[in-house]
Amino acid sequence: MQYLVNGIINGSVYGLLGVSFGLVLAVTGRFHFAWAAAYAIAGFFTAWLVNHDGVPAVPAILIAIFAAVIFNCLTEVLIYRAIAARMGAQALVGIFVASFGLTIAVSNLMVWVTGVANGPETFTWISTRTLHVGGVTFIYLDVVVVASVWACGIGTWALLRGSSLGRRIRAVESNPGMSEVVGINIERTYLVVFAISALLGGVAAVLSAMKYAATPSMGLTPIFYAFVVAFAAGLGRSPLRIMIVGTAVGLVEGIAARVLSVPWQPIVVFGILLIYLILKAAYSWRPNLFQLRRRVRGPARAGTSNRV
Repeated sequence: MQYLVNGIINGSVYGLLGVSFGLVLAVTGRFHFAWAAAYAIAGFFTAWLVNHDGVPAVPAILIAIFAAVIFNCLTEVLIYRAIAARMGAQALVGIFVASFGLTIAVSNLMVWVTGVANGPETFTWISTRTLHVGGVTFIYLDVVVVASVWACGIGTWALLRGSSLGRRIRAVESNPGMSEVVGINIERTYLVVFAISALLGGVAAVLSAMKYAATPSMGLTPIFYAFVVAFAAGLGRSPLRIMIVGTAVGLVEGIAARVLSVPWQPIVVFGILLIYLILKAAYSWRPNLFQLRRRVRGPARAGTSNRV
């Protein structure tokens, strides 16, 4: 039960990471690897402002997440749009390469600005007292983490399903050309999507900084989990489905830790992703292999009759 509870706690966070990363990829088509940099900006600078500048926790969180939002939007406006305009249909690879390089550059810039050579910054704001329920042990912060990430996931689902902004985002995702014809500003919608992504990722980053520690490169591991969850759930799927898939990934991790050992957790997760991608490619290539064929009976023989 302890491993399963740990899996639910971690998996809930994976779900929010998948919602944040998958939203950008599904709506804009940008492989936004620099999402990891925005994640690190939100988490690391929250801890930095509290520890070194004496900023209270709430203003520090708001400032750091706002900085992550600005970074995401500037990345889209100054880099991605220029690459998309120049490369056209080949922009996906170009954007990924530029985004990967930007992530490394931002991490090194954060080290240079703060003078911290990847040293961890701790950030304690919510109580970490231990709770015991039955034979399971967790901390109070875990309760806050699960409640917060699910609130963000449900809030994103409600935004996309029940608001005019959400309808515009889903329209752009489904058919950008037709959306532009009916008067939807595609570029403005992209900026909104990047801002929402940074906001969701920033919440996860701040919670991670409180539970573990914050470093300038803290976004590199979460982006791989975000990638796994987003693709396993399916691009463009409901945020609730992505949250459930993320929780399932966490449960798989917990089972792997119990059956095998903790170091095997990422191997099992990425092994599942590899199998999923292979099966998906095989289905696209030979869909009839995944269909159950019914036996077709021939015509009834002469002189025979069917009885009820």
